[in-house]
Amino acid sequence: MNKEEKIDQVGALFDRFHELHQDFGRLWLEETVFHWDWWIAFVLSIGSWIFWIFYRKKDSTQRLLYAGIFAILISVCLDYTGTALGLWYYTGKLTPSFPAWLPFNFCMLPVSIMFLIQTKPRIAPWKKAVFHGLLTSFVGEPIFSLSGFYVLTGWEYYYSVPIYALIYMFCHWLTNRDTYAKTYQPG
Repeated sequence: MNKEEKIDQVGALFDRFHELHQDFGRLWLEETVFHWDWWIAFVLSIGSWIFWIFYRKKDSTQRLLYAGIFAILISVCLDYTGTALGLWYYTGKLTPSFPAWLPFNFCMLPVSIMFLIQTKPRIAPWKKAVFHGLLTSFVGEPIFSLSGFYVLTGWEYYYSVPIYALIYMFCHWLTNRDTYAKTYQPG
């Protein structure tokens, strides 16, 4: 295949993707926005951050947000990969975007991790990571699956346990590094 053929083939695929995105946007406007599932997604998104604003440790805000941003980045990348591989998809989306479900990736996951990091700091991080993995995989995912927001097409809940646990451990590690304490001292 020469360069022009490759450009033409990629261009044709991009055109199909763009058309698919437009079709999804029309469906979202007609069947999702301002319907019950959109409102639930909206409340979960806003509610997660309101909860965090009121129950965070104020003196740890920067450190916790640092972990939250990395949780968002990791979850969006993994979510894109899983959706692209056809392992799951979402309905009732807050925005007509592919593939992420914003209430989870940008709100509930980072807020739950940040809250767990600051809660009971004397508990071993690996225990919190296992707790987070189990709770998210066997309580959170099934609730969203049963309500129709999250549709599994090639994924099992138990596959998620180590992934959520590792995301938690990485975020916990980020917030407890010596270099972070030296660099980001308040005051």
